[in-house]
Amino acid sequence: MSACDERKIKELADRLVAMSPEPPPFPEEVAVTRRDKPKPSPILVFAGTALVVLILAAIPILLSRGGGEVEPIATTTTTTLPRPETTLQQATITTQAGTTTTEPAPTTLPAQEADAVVYLVQSPENSFTGNPALVPFQGVVTLGAEPVPAALPGLYALTSPGLVLPDGFANIVPVDVEVVGVSTVDNVITLDMNEAFIEGAGGLLADFTMLNQLIYTASHFGEIELVQFTVNGEPVDQFGSEGLDISEPLGPDAFLDQVNSVLVTSPVNGEGDSPLMVSGVANVFEATVSLEVIDADGNVVHEDFTTATCGTGCWGAYTFEVDYPFTGEETIRVFWHSPEDGEPADVVSIPVLWNDDDGWDLLGG
Repeated sequence: MSACDERKIKELADRLVAMSPEPPPFPEEVAVTRRDKPKPSPILVFAGTALVVLILAAIPILLSRGGGEVEPIATTTTTTLPRPETTLQQATITTQAGTTTTEPAPTTLPAQEADAVVYLVQSPENSFTGNPALVPFQGVVTLGAEPVPAALPGLYALTSPGLVLPDGFANIVPVDVEVVGVSTVDNVITLDMNEAFIEGAGGLLADFTMLNQLIYTASHFGEIELVQFTVNGEPVDQFGSEGLDISEPLGPDAFLDQVNSVLVTSPVNGEGDSPLMVSGVANVFEATVSLEVIDADGNVVHEDFTTATCGTGCWGAYTFEVDYPFTGEETIRVFWHSPEDGEPADVVSIPVLWNDDDGWDLLGG
């Protein structure tokens, strides 16, 4: 405390003492030969006590006005993290006072249907390469009410034992393979698989086909461009019969050389009077892709052809706009003509689904 502060406190104390009232005189006693020690007056005791209180109260005021520095009192801020929501049972909360309250669990929302696309496998007619064809089928699956990545319904259907296969199509993904976790960052989706995934599908071409099914199914919806496979959260560097290193993210073009030269990437579904859109990629002679519509009796009722963006050694995109009065009993055939004999080659045959909002009955329900 500075000398200035001490002087101010002393002056204030002197002023307070001077302002205190004088105690009243004691009455004189005539017959007393010896004066007893006087008892302190209650008024005087009160005045002294008040003086001390005033002095103590005035000290911080004087210090603040006189420029003295007062050390701040330390404060503690406690941040309480939000309590996670309880979805399966009631939550019991015990407060500091020891009282216990029980909160009711939120109402369980009903399961919802979600759009799903799965890529299935077909053996093409008159195949030049012997590679399988991939064909997408669109339908719905029933999942929980929680929002899920767009890829999850298709992956769920593809790895489900209850998957219903259209005639002439197969699923190369083994029944014991499961997707145990899905996460997305930007344009990369990570599929955390169970350990059965590492074994592959039983052969090199089957391994490639299994991977293609998962990659195309996972990347069909949204902005997904790459698929990362992990097992127990770790990238896979030994996969399938040949120990393939698939530790880096893979795009749909990673194993194109192991699929049929004509790849259809749009589900062959339609409704109303709208033209049927058929699109995909192809690596065919002179980039010429052909299409036919076959009716229920096996007759060719519509023909067309288009040019892909690249061909004869490279993959190019193609699109058909098929304006035909479909009934749902037709089949689309996509192929290229062999330069040797002009016959259709690497033919993909896909049943047309027409005027069905739910799509294919992928899980039989």
